[in-house]
Amino acid sequence: MDALLAAQRLPRVADAAMRNAVIAALAAGKRPTPSALVGDALVRFERAVELKTPDGIRPALLFAQRDRILRGLRAFLELRVATRLFGIRSRDLIAVGPAAKPFDAIVRGKDGRYHAVVLRAIPRDGRRLELFRRIRVAARNCKAAVIESIVVCDLDGGRSRRLRVEGGSLGRAA
Repeated sequence: MDALLAAQRLPRVADAAMRNAVIAALAAGKRPTPSALVGDALVRFERAVELKTPDGIRPALLFAQRDRILRGLRAFLELRVATRLFGIRSRDLIAVGPAAKPFDAIVRGKDGRYHAVVLRAIPRDGRRLELFRRIRVAARNCKAAVIESIVVCDLDGGRSRRLRVEGGSLGRAA
């Protein structure tokens, strides 16, 4: 694979590996240790890279994404949202992974209302607005459950945002 093409595609592969590792840990039902979660994400990343680039890839590109996975997941685990997410009882975890499409998870809060969880690396430029717009459209079109709010967790920057759903439209929660 061409180095420029690889540099463009590897961040998406790394994002998918981080997201799938967190989803797998949620489905397992217990809080993972940072080393176990990072290890799972790195294994998923390596497998995906091997499938996409059988000829190999430049080590510098690979190491940069490995470092990003390590930093991103450690920052995510330090979030209060991550602590709450992994502390949810299995009966309050309504759907996870493909069953929760178009979200990554749907959980029931203490108040009995449903909340969607989206795990993404949030861009810091104008693409971020497009990401939030797509999430808003998905929430409006969700027929599986009445979603009270959407929690968007940034797997790259260690931040989270909560978007409250009010009558089919979304407004930023205070």
